[in-house]
Amino acid sequence: MGELGRPAYLRLADVLRGEILSGAREPESKVPSISELCVEHGLSEQPVRQALRVLTAEGLVEGRPGSGTYVRARPAQVRMARGNYHSASSPFAAESTARGVEPSWTGRTQKTYATTSLAARLGVAGGDPLTQSQYVFRTDGKAVQLATSWEPVAVTEGTDVALPEFGPLAGCGVVERLARIGLTVTRVTEDVAARPALEAEADRLGIPLGATVLSIERTHWAGELAVETADIVLAADNFRLAYEIKVGNGPM
Repeated sequence: MGELGRPAYLRLADVLRGEILSGAREPESKVPSISELCVEHGLSEQPVRQALRVLTAEGLVEGRPGSGTYVRARPAQVRMARGNYHSASSPFAAESTARGVEPSWTGRTQKTYATTSLAARLGVAGGDPLTQSQYVFRTDGKAVQLATSWEPVAVTEGTDVALPEFGPLAGCGVVERLARIGLTVTRVTEDVAARPALEAEADRLGIPLGATVLSIERTHWAGELAVETADIVLAADNFRLAYEIKVGNGPM
């Protein structure tokens, strides 16, 4: 134990973190080897390895097999405006176009059934049929956002907007699609949390396993009827979410 009883590996992590965040160790630069760090800081191998694991989990360094540990290049965060649900296109397409980048996405739709969690979010009974759509969203060809959405089959069954990526409004947002069948979306709720990326998410977004992602639980409402809910995932290193909140009766 060292300063104020703080373990040696955490003290070393503090030193290396400070050097990285201050720019003393530049992105893509190689971190000294474990043996070099042991000599430099007077530590055994175990606390050095633990310190590097801490920094890896924080997304500050990354191991490259056969080469060593490197300072991870962290991209400049892009401001992503949330709340553009009045555009004729999808919110993702509208936001991307506003930033001057080319949006695209791929997706697949299938029938599934409401779990206990989804039933609570959509106000349906457990086991009710849902239309599930899974998407990978890209800007300028690079995957930046993942989403899985669910709509109660009972809401759109038998209409020409029952499948989000097919029919006359394929690729349009939920607001425009449901307006076609007489449902007016009156509000959208979003709950945002930060958590470590799952393996499949990290692979698709091209980020390290365990890197922090922003997880958005979004629901579209037509009055008190939940007509769609979705889980949206973005890399926290890449984006910061910006919300404009209307106050009183003034214009947005």
